[in-house]
Amino acid sequence: MTDRDPILDAALDELLGGKTPPDLIAQTLARASAEGAAPVVQLAARPRPFWRAWGGGLAAAAVVVIGAGVFFIASVQRVDRVAMDARQSEARPAASDSGPAFGFAGGSGGRNVQQFPQDRPRVHTEPLHVDPKRQPVPSIENPDNPRPDTGGFKAHGSNPFVDTEDDRLSTFALEHDTGSYTVARDYLNRGEIPPEEAIRAEEFINYFKYGYDTPTRAPFAIHLDAAPSRYGADLKNCVLVRVGVQARVIDPRERKPAILTIVVDTSGSMRGEHRLGLVKNSLELLVSELREGDKVGIVSFGSAAQVVLEHRDAGSKSQILQAIRRLEANGSTNAGAGLEQAYKLASAAYREGYTNRVILCSDGVANTGVSDPKGLVKTIIENRRKGITLSSLGFGVGHMNDHLLEQLGDKGDGHYAYIDSISEAKRVLVDNLTGALEVVGRDVKMQVEFNPQVVKSYRLIGYVNRDIKDADFRNDEVDGGEIGAGNSATALYEVKLYDNANGPIATATVRYKTDEEKLANEISAELFTRDVAASWESASNSFRLAGNVAEFAEILGKSFYAKGSSIEDVIKDMESMRFTDEAVAELIELMKKAK
Repeated sequence: MTDRDPILDAALDELLGGKTPPDLIAQTLARASAEGAAPVVQLAARPRPFWRAWGGGLAAAAVVVIGAGVFFIASVQRVDRVAMDARQSEARPAASDSGPAFGFAGGSGGRNVQQFPQDRPRVHTEPLHVDPKRQPVPSIENPDNPRPDTGGFKAHGSNPFVDTEDDRLSTFALEHDTGSYTVARDYLNRGEIPPEEAIRAEEFINYFKYGYDTPTRAPFAIHLDAAPSRYGADLKNCVLVRVGVQARVIDPRERKPAILTIVVDTSGSMRGEHRLGLVKNSLELLVSELREGDKVGIVSFGSAAQVVLEHRDAGSKSQILQAIRRLEANGSTNAGAGLEQAYKLASAAYREGYTNRVILCSDGVANTGVSDPKGLVKTIIENRRKGITLSSLGFGVGHMNDHLLEQLGDKGDGHYAYIDSISEAKRVLVDNLTGALEVVGRDVKMQVEFNPQVVKSYRLIGYVNRDIKDADFRNDEVDGGEIGAGNSATALYEVKLYDNANGPIATATVRYKTDEEKLANEISAELFTRDVAASWESASNSFRLAGNVAEFAEILGKSFYAKGSSIEDVIKDMESMRFTDEAVAELIELMKKAK
């Protein structure tokens, strides 16, 4: 057969191999029923597992039967365990009232390849998977301590391993969002494990700086490196591959003037110093960094929307700050009305050649008016096409719609960040103001082509909800991600190589648009087996940092591919490198809290 389904094959590989990632079954059924799937070109002919000759329908049926059997056995074991727990608890004395404490080859243009500093990676092993449709349940061991509210999060699961003989191309929208990491940090700092649904590995990875060389002329540069996978030690010939994309730096004095329309959620759910109080303090930091020529307008919304301040030049800081300080929380949450009013105000102030941006500050809990995410996203896309972009800033974890805010930021060609403290507000709105406002590349897409003569299979870590069809990589009607000035985005792959393989491992290509050019541009770089570090320990510290961050995220997210990993091992490796970066020191403390 020439028409293969990598999800189906991966599911059968995992199930017949004795592994039980439940979400692969769901993905298999979804893909098996999809219409119009384009056939994947076969490159290398190798002996195929016997079951691949069964055909799509029979193979899908096999997945269901095997999966159902595994699920039945697991259910029986679970019921037995719960019953035993109940019998044991009856025989136990009553518990006390005190609760539990809580350089390779990198290119920056065409297909040119240049030697990059030694910075070789490695990362995860084959980890544990979660059914994205499974509802959170109280802990059997501690039924009085139920899981935190996960209503505002949406699980996406993990990408499976894909055989290169079935699909050698990995294509997705590249982005620089970091919200998932700061949400998890907020939970951990409050003594709680974050919901697994809140974890998006790429947003953990992209929170940190890896010291990539910045391009001098081109908007982006690509950096590639690889090393034996520390956490995939049980996988034969498994290496971690890192693809880093660095945007050029723009001097703050040279950034475009900005017309900002700030829309603030002032509903009753935003009451409190950690919500609206933090919003006001954060916006004061933002306004203090703006300069004459920038303009600020403010809209608030509760049960209804109102214009708090018509656009004022940033030179009139006192008027803008007074308007911010007058904001008070009350009423329900009519996010649709707030965005509609904000876009009216932004449209009236729109100027060609400026950064025209709406900034939404909210917990995302819309319950009045247009509250359907599809309706809100439609409004944002329509205005994005008119040149008005949107960034979303989340506040107030616990009752926050993280999933909605992430969608709005992504569809608005801006970004999504979660603000959990005034120091995070400073990082996002002061230290990275130019990167937050000025986009270097729009509709940024990444396509990594693996060499089927060298690579047996691969798995992309994170970016699960950023998948793009391979055929749409050069379809400029399909939306990609956005990356701001000076920011970087990193993708990590676990890659299984053939025995004694030599030669090119992969070619990474980034496609993007700039405001100055209507046509898309591409840059590419290649990675060879000779570029793989000899050991994990000989890889660069920045590479090992990225791998450890990814592993930590997959452990918190209960990924199938982190089932053999421990936070203790991650902490030990992190401490062996003696980082001086404050953000990394904070990360290690968070790991210890999670442990």
